[in-house]
Amino acid sequence: MGKTVPVYRLINPSNEDIMSYQLGARLEGVRQNINLIKLHLDASAKTAIDIGCNEGVVTCSLDSFGLKAFGFESEKKYAETADTFQIHNFSQAEICNIALSLDDIEQLPEVDVVLFLSVNQQLAKIYSREYSEKFLLEVFKKCTKQMFFQPCMIYEKYGEVQGFIENDINSAKEYFDNLLYEAGEIFTSQVVGLSVNGIPPSEPYRPLILYSRTIGRGQTIKIPSINDTVSLLRDTSVKLCNVELDKCISSRDMQAFSKDGCWHRFVEMSTYLLSMVQEKRNDFIYENTPLFHYYEKVRPSVFSELWTLTGKTEDIGVLGSMPLNKYVSWMPWFEPADTVENITSGISEQPDIPEWDSHAFGPVAKDAGLQEVDRLYKLLIKISNEGYNPEVNYDGFIRGYIMRRGSESRFSVTAGQHRLAILAALNYKTCLVKFQPGMGRVIDVAEVETWPMVKNGIYSKQQALNIFNGIFDVNGLSFSV
Repeated sequence: MGKTVPVYRLINPSNEDIMSYQLGARLEGVRQNINLIKLHLDASAKTAIDIGCNEGVVTCSLDSFGLKAFGFESEKKYAETADTFQIHNFSQAEICNIALSLDDIEQLPEVDVVLFLSVNQQLAKIYSREYSEKFLLEVFKKCTKQMFFQPCMIYEKYGEVQGFIENDINSAKEYFDNLLYEAGEIFTSQVVGLSVNGIPPSEPYRPLILYSRTIGRGQTIKIPSINDTVSLLRDTSVKLCNVELDKCISSRDMQAFSKDGCWHRFVEMSTYLLSMVQEKRNDFIYENTPLFHYYEKVRPSVFSELWTLTGKTEDIGVLGSMPLNKYVSWMPWFEPADTVENITSGISEQPDIPEWDSHAFGPVAKDAGLQEVDRLYKLLIKISNEGYNPEVNYDGFIRGYIMRRGSESRFSVTAGQHRLAILAALNYKTCLVKFQPGMGRVIDVAEVETWPMVKNGIYSKQQALNIFNGIFDVNGLSFSV
């Protein structure tokens, strides 16, 4: 028996976290803005600018929705955070640390969509009300389709009395509408929703106003589903997809994330931790957990050993020699990560998986196993309290690609197994995921003869089919402990 240790406690957020803007103090409002923009964004929009983008969270969401997005932020600390956020979220949005002037706005090219969120009041306070109004007009001239505009609702933020009644949405909308009308602009406008602010308490909300140059509401963007046609999934510019958890699998681990008729080590461990939290137990012993027993039992070194553990006997060719201690995948639908000579010899020159990331199979040292438990526990508490909000977290999206066999689909997870396991333990049925950058979005078994490692002769067609079908049908039950 191991030493009894308490279930892990969440640490307090650091001062840096508290001071954070979009990722901290304004997190809830940012989350609401993203959802509102997603609901009303013109499906034909291709380009966007986000003026005063802060930490780039909304800018990166525009990229996920399929737009070429540019963010401009005057504060260096926020722009630097935005750069980091963009990298960690595999976003192609471009962030510029620039304080845009009126001259700069006039020189910007036209784009389909402009975001001007909670910036107008800053310009009024720093310069003047006249300057902020002129800036708003010039910003609107740059959008060919839509402008999402969010004004502040209290005079304190502007530094002087404004032309609308404080905290009166209709008064504010009428005021800003008239500014644009009087400048000769033609548009429709509507308040599409409220963003809860709460800081300061005197301003409990901010309206999000949509100004559209297209009369009437056009078709808004559609987040595809895992069950949509292969052509739609491949052709859409949207980088996100809605998937059912019972269709999510791990190709490399040969496990599945559904709680019904399937098994995954992290789902079992997360469910175990959830029961401890719900029962308010404090008797955690690592050696009594399903994760410990899994690492003791499941210790393959090459893929053929893993294949055998699942009870499969089909010929899988050189995949059987693929080492499981390296960052490599020799699946027939991928471009080969090693030379043909190395693959046929069962050799890979790719980096070894370090101990801190070697969580797929045993043996795993106790410290490393406890690290996985700690990670799952913290995610369990976070998602239980906040929900699954990938767009406002560093590397927040579960990622992967779709496997298609006739009318059936599976989502092969390449990143986010811990998050997905927590969602399964919490009985989520669906979740929003991101297609893995640099990979094909859909691997269709009907196209087997076109797969790179079939075309180059590393696999026969039958071997490739055996691999695909064997992985497609995984349930992980043979690993149940």
